[in-house]
Amino acid sequence: MAIFTNKRKEETELGFGTKNYNNRVRFINLDGRINVKRTGLAGLANIDIYHWLISTSLLNLIIVILLGYTAVNTLFAVVYYAIGAEFFGGVAYGSMLDNFLALFFFSAQTLTTVGYGHIHPIGNAASSAAAIESLLGLMGFALATGVIYGRFSRPKAHLLYSNNAIIAPYMDITALMFRVANYKQYELIETEAQIVLSINNPETKRRDFLQLPLERHKINFLTLSWTIVHPIDDKSPIYGLSVSDLLERDAEMIILIKGINDTQSQMVFSRYSYKAEEMLENVKFTPLKQDADKLGRVSINVNEIHTYHAVEPVKIP
Repeated sequence: MAIFTNKRKEETELGFGTKNYNNRVRFINLDGRINVKRTGLAGLANIDIYHWLISTSLLNLIIVILLGYTAVNTLFAVVYYAIGAEFFGGVAYGSMLDNFLALFFFSAQTLTTVGYGHIHPIGNAASSAAAIESLLGLMGFALATGVIYGRFSRPKAHLLYSNNAIIAPYMDITALMFRVANYKQYELIETEAQIVLSINNPETKRRDFLQLPLERHKINFLTLSWTIVHPIDDKSPIYGLSVSDLLERDAEMIILIKGINDTQSQMVFSRYSYKAEEMLENVKFTPLKQDADKLGRVSINVNEIHTYHAVEPVKIP
């Protein structure tokens, strides 16, 4: 097993501290979110509803909207039923279930201000409840519209990362590398990358955050794919370490990429990380196929950034 002889390199403060945890940790999730949970405040102070609605998956948002819509209509249907079905003109008196369903659908019409007119409130109590629901409906749909607009208008970097980072032959040494590609049709320009290695130091019993110098940290256009390379020379913080050594030290390669979305002319950011168990040795990325049509337009299959093939191990003196 390699000895941790790496010299103290430029450390980067990411805000994660230097604690050497007893359990394995991951600071950046695969979806780019910071994997830190903040607790200690009472009640709803620990909950950021707007952030969750903006950042959660589209499926979760649809489920929340449908559940909220159903819950509000059910609540007001109960209120209307408690007032009495006889105070709602147009309700054909039948079973308790039929009356409740009629009032539920009246609630849906009131909440959305559709108002077909088939059922209408009679008396102050029924009219007051309907007026309150109309107000809540207007406010609720305004909030939902704001959340949906916020999700779709927020500038993003739509980057696809290779499934694995690899330690592959590089010139006469090896290098730690991974690939990224923009999977949308807009252009990402002035793209810059930064890699920080989070690793437990067996000598100091602390966690170090070390900058990994890159072969090239910036490109003008991310039009095809970009193989981001950290040469593992004698100046590298991971010189002499194998993947098993990185695994033992709970290493995590934290990636920060920024660029300009030329559609929105705004700076966008992307975060990702590879744990040591997601790194491979003695393999090399397979070059992407690039085809040109009769108009001279080049096309690539971005899913090919994940492909690699085995190679002979490089002997490092």
